[in-house]
Amino acid sequence: MRNFLEHHNFVMLLLFVYIYGILCINSIGKICGNVIIMLSFYLTLIDEPSDKEKFTEIYEHYKGMMMQKAMSILHSSALAEEAVQESFVKIAKNIFKISSPICSKTASFIVIIVRNTSYDILRREKPDRNVSLDEEISAENIEMPDINEVLSTVGINFILEVINGMDDKYRDALSLKYLYGYSNNEIAKLLGITEDNARMRIYRAKAILKAKLEENGYAFK
Repeated sequence: MRNFLEHHNFVMLLLFVYIYGILCINSIGKICGNVIIMLSFYLTLIDEPSDKEKFTEIYEHYKGMMMQKAMSILHSSALAEEAVQESFVKIAKNIFKISSPICSKTASFIVIIVRNTSYDILRREKPDRNVSLDEEISAENIEMPDINEVLSTVGINFILEVINGMDDKYRDALSLKYLYGYSNNEIAKLLGITEDNARMRIYRAKAILKAKLEENGYAFK
């Protein structure tokens, strides 16, 4: 009798493991299927075969990081997935501007996109929450230094230190303008703001940079 029970329990255990394995395989299959479907959709937005390869590499390398970043802002897996999907659409439409898929410059660009897309969704889902844009204040008459003059005078390391200390909205706009070469109109579309607001963010970022440089003894015309 004891041997029978032990055999019965062993058979039940094997059956449980088998069923559990089938369920896991089905779940993984659904996940993989969704990934393939979404990637296929994004690739329809891209014309050049070389750009398609570049995007595929970006998709596979950064998707997890993008999901983590979106979750840290939205605290909802559904909304985070939406943010990542919208971000990939923006990336696909601008893939021709990305030269190297796996590098710090591309990673920073992707963080900018997913962060701002997540904030857009947060404002849309929670309109009563104060996610400040403060772009409506008129610009002060500030004499701005030429960015090339700044670079030649103080060097890139100090400038990067100042930029990294800015609020996200100013750092992102300035980076997209001067590091990635986007126009004000393109920046507006990437960040989900108006072109006037994009111009204002860049202006204020440059004003912050100028003030910080002058604090450290650098003077510009």
